[in-house]
Amino acid sequence: MKSRILHIDDDPAMLEIVGSVLSRDPTLETRGCLSGVDGMRAAADWLPDLILSDVSMPGLSGIELLDRLNGNENTATIPVVFTTACGRLEQVADYMACGVAGVIVKPFNLRELANSVRNYLDLTALAVVDQLPPDVGIVKRFRDDASVLRELRPEFSAGAHPDALRHVVHKLAGVAGIYGFSSISEAAADVERGLESLTRHASTRIDVLYRLDRLLGLLDRENESRSDRQTQDIGE
Repeated sequence: MKSRILHIDDDPAMLEIVGSVLSRDPTLETRGCLSGVDGMRAAADWLPDLILSDVSMPGLSGIELLDRLNGNENTATIPVVFTTACGRLEQVADYMACGVAGVIVKPFNLRELANSVRNYLDLTALAVVDQLPPDVGIVKRFRDDASVLRELRPEFSAGAHPDALRHVVHKLAGVAGIYGFSSISEAAADVERGLESLTRHASTRIDVLYRLDRLLGLLDRENESRSDRQTQDIGE
């Protein structure tokens, strides 16, 4: 599954250049926004894995954007890297104090840009691993997500907007993959792909429901096997 990179910059040429460079990397998928307001909407809708944001933008600056992202439950965990021509050491320190994942100073070294983005993706993934709870945490996560997905299923089947469902499966695909549950991660990603195809009228709700039921079956089997193992441990 490709890593999603959202790039926000009020300069159309900069968006075009960065989009062109990053799109050459087969592991990355990019989108661009010309304002902080549009970037905030795109972040909540697309749920990128990393955001590259200019700092000095009219309307909503990079720092203001960061504050809003952190204040939204759905976007608070998305790492943000500032891209700025203001790269003096004291300024970079101020930006880092705001909570950004890093700073890339303009002008970019285009040959190194994709590498820099991948490095930040790797660093944030490691940070997530360090913060993850022990194994019992992922068991509870699977139970909770399965419960939420079952609540959303009839609503989606009846024609509800897919955003709530897409948010759950996108996050589940990432966290299951980190813990090594590749089949669950791939099934969640498959549901997300079906939802994306649905918006392009390339698939049907029945197709998405089929994928969702497959994911729920995997979650149920994992939850049941964990429960059985715990029962055996208690018996011993």
